[in-house]
Amino acid sequence: MNSQKLQSETGYVVVVGGMNMDIFGMPDRKVIERDSNIGEIGMAVGGVGQNIAQNLAHLEVPTYLVTVYGDDYNGALLQQSCAENHISLDQAHEIKGGRSSTYMYITDEHGDMLVGVNDMAICEQITPEFLATKLDFINHADICLIDANISQQAIDWLGSHVTVPLFGDTVSVTKAHHFEHILNKLHTLKPNALEASLLSGVKVTDTQSAEAAAAVLLDKGVQNVFISLGADGILCANQRGMVHVPILKTDIVNANGAGDCGMAAITWSYFTNPERELQATGQIAQAASSIALESTKSVPDITPHQVSQKLEALTILN
Repeated sequence: MNSQKLQSETGYVVVVGGMNMDIFGMPDRKVIERDSNIGEIGMAVGGVGQNIAQNLAHLEVPTYLVTVYGDDYNGALLQQSCAENHISLDQAHEIKGGRSSTYMYITDEHGDMLVGVNDMAICEQITPEFLATKLDFINHADICLIDANISQQAIDWLGSHVTVPLFGDTVSVTKAHHFEHILNKLHTLKPNALEASLLSGVKVTDTQSAEAAAAVLLDKGVQNVFISLGADGILCANQRGMVHVPILKTDIVNANGAGDCGMAAITWSYFTNPERELQATGQIAQAASSIALESTKSVPDITPHQVSQKLEALTILN
């Protein structure tokens, strides 16, 4: 891939989605039920919307996160984290007396989750009425990226009122359907194989079936589709063609966060150059995902220079 400009002089991106505090417990040895287990307890700022926003900020994109959080202890930590990572919360809202979105989980001694508790009810406050107060700001952005954690009602409203390019992150199989009413309004959609199967009705098992699913999504009105196929790379498609971009050779340290980083990279690619070729954007997404896979963090310390180095130095697997 030829060296291309990976910077932008002006503009900003708005991310509409969730932000939460993750609290996890990892026991040192086999779990003893209904008893105290010695192990490690940690906290980390998470949420798909926040993770994507943080990656975009690391990639030097002016980023605003439209979300809600409580006036509790976790809310204060979330605000502090956003400030440290240069994510603007100017368009977010603190809910007085609200509990910030929190996700708590316990793993077994191998790191596999045993049980989780999801307290994300505050995200229901991201309503059409709330979003209407942000509409003018959103419509002056370069891109509005939607995280499927918000309600289908809110996503439908954004699809009807936002005039700038809409990007969608499907998040999970259980939430991907939130986009089904606005597929014809989406500039870019990045599902994985299972999510693409759900939205297209085509079971994705390989590159060929991914192409068939992408064709259905394009017929439904999505302008650009990027189907993540895990170890098989990414299928990139629009009305001008389809291209399969393999993974980059990577020493995997942590698989958590590669998807959010790849979504941010696709957004960044369009933000810095809306005319960039489809294959080049796929390569940028794979380079960013590779950086995330090599990091111990859910959101890596990614920079434009690191992406450029990946594109120039890493061997693409055939």
